[in-house]
Amino acid sequence: MLPPWEEIYATDNERKQDWKEAVLTYEKMCETYKSYGYDIVKIPKIPVIERADFVLEFIEK
Repeated sequence: MLPPWEEIYATDNERKQDWKEAVLTYEKMCETYKSYGYDIVKIPKIPVIERADFVLEFIEK
């Protein structure tokens, strides 16, 4: 899961949620996935290339 990141958050034509709603959506999505037995992996708030590397390293395990 990619947690909300206020410093880079912006709304546009596709993303209409304000910050508060985005945080609530994230929290509810985490709760829902956990309730179905999924393990949540939170992607760290780091530069894009490092996030991509994080994901690739995780899925290669």
